[in-house]
This record gives sequence, C-alpha cells and structure tokens, in this order.
Amino acid sequence: MNISVKHMNLTNDSQNITKGIATICIDDVFNIEGVTVKRSKENKLYIQLPQKSYYDKETQEKRYKDACYPTTKEVREQISNVVLESYYEKLEERENAKEEKQQENEKKTKKSVKPNKKEEKTEEQEEEETL
Repeated sequence: MNISVKHMNLTNDSQNITKGIATICIDDVFNIEGVTVKRSKENKLYIQLPQKSYYDKETQEKRYKDACYPTTKEVREQISNVVLESYYEKLEERENAKEEKQQENEKKTKKSVKPNKKEEKTEEQEEEETL
C-alpha cells in the first residue's frame, strides 16, 4: 500500500497540542483530509485521524467518533510513520527558512549601518578623555 502526504501545515502556537494538519493519499486514489499531528501529555507526537462529533442523548455530552480508521495495526503504523516523517521535514524546512531570513536581516543591518569615521573613537582615545 502506497501512502503519501499531499499537504502538511504546521501550527504556530507552541501551547497548542495540535502541531500539524495533513492530507494523506492512499494508493493515489483516496485522500483523507484532517489528519492531525498532536503532542501528548508525555510530550510524544502521535497522529489522529479525522473524527466527527455527535450529541449523546443519554449523557447529554458532545462525543467524538472516528470518521475513518485503519483495519490493521500495520496500516496504522505505516500512516503514522509517513505523517510524522512529513511533519519533521516540514518543521526542518521552517527552521531553515527562519535561519536564512535571520542571516539576510543581519547582512542588511551590517550594510545599512556604516559608522562615520569622524565619530569613531578607539578605546584608548575614550580612556584619555575620561582621565
């Protein structure tokens, strides 16, 4: 079975347990939107397949039920591995882009700040003035 990630969007809120939302494709014929990457209380990442909500009349509470699910443990693990791998790749891309942008900003700052040679003083000159 060929499982691939078509889209992976990362969340920006570090306090949110949802870290990413993906669309996966199975055998190039079936898409599943809304696969989420979440962080557990134990600080481990896991995936959650889409769910639908319903109102439980007996308990009068909102409940959730899986909208789709794998029929074997192996398929669930395969989906999880593919989605988490895509999440880590996207996270690395975002970090690299941040670093590149920061380096560009530093270069721009260095170019735009050219000290006036008349105003420059050496440490020795400053010490002489204070004495």
